[in-house]
Amino acid sequence: MFRLTNPVELLAMIPALLFAITFHEFSHGYVADRLGDPTPRNYGRLTLNPLKHLDPLGTIALLFLRFGWAKPVPINPMNFRDVKKGTALVGLAGPLSNIFLAFCSLMVGQVLEIIVQPTHYPFIGVIRYLSNFLEYMLVFNIGLAVFNIIPVPPLDGSKIFASVLPSKWYYNLMRYESYGQVILLILLFTGALRPVLNVLWAVVYIALSMAVSFIFKFIVS
Repeated sequence: MFRLTNPVELLAMIPALLFAITFHEFSHGYVADRLGDPTPRNYGRLTLNPLKHLDPLGTIALLFLRFGWAKPVPINPMNFRDVKKGTALVGLAGPLSNIFLAFCSLMVGQVLEIIVQPTHYPFIGVIRYLSNFLEYMLVFNIGLAVFNIIPVPPLDGSKIFASVLPSKWYYNLMRYESYGQVILLILLFTGALRPVLNVLWAVVYIALSMAVSFIFKFIVS
């Protein structure tokens, strides 16, 4: 999918990949910490250091398949005032953070298109790099968001989905979290999930593009 032999592409791709993953996991930890759970902080996960958050297999999947995951941030739901609500908010924080970054990438890209003039051609190399970086930020962040929203443990979507279930079903779902990871790997690497993920990716992209277009039309008018 990506031109890995091009050093310029790698210089844009790798920072975008690391930032998308890091911000996703940091957001989980930050929300958990704000809700009263010190576990992410105690494990050193309340940080923007990407080395603390990378999952080797998930990073490879994101790099080559556009969809992937990071190392889950450990939390102790018993520290939340409301276990189910707190767990759901922590789970939601990751995908929402990626949607926010994707939105910002589109906004900045739109600004670049407006302000770049022919007189800026001496800086065309910098502008091209920024454009590539923003493109990868868009791809990786939407990919992380839509993949992690799937309601299968241990993805974030399972925690959000479980919050609306009766307590008995909730704890049963969390109990089988480790099996969900195996199922996900099979579905992902066999390509069974890809059509669904592609549709979700396109829906999010279109929605964000429409939002950015509306904002700029509002500003111009």
